[in-house]
Amino acid sequence: MVQWSSPESGEIALTDQSPRAAVVASLASTLSRAVALGDDVAARVVHEALGRLIGLPVGPEG
Repeated sequence: MVQWSSPESGEIALTDQSPRAAVVASLASTLSRAVALGDDVAARVVHEALGRLIGLPVGPEG
C-alpha cells in the first residue's frame, strides 16, 4: 500500500513504496524540473521513459 507523506524540498514523498513507484516519483520530479527550466529535450526524454515504465503509450511527437 502506498501512503503519501509530507514532501521535503519540493519533491513527491511516498512511504512504503515499491521500487517502481520510487523511480516513477523521481522521474516525475525530474520532468517537472526540466519543464520549469525550459529544457524541452530533457522533458521529452523523461516523458518517454515514464511512458515506457508505466506501460502507457507515449504521445505523438511534434
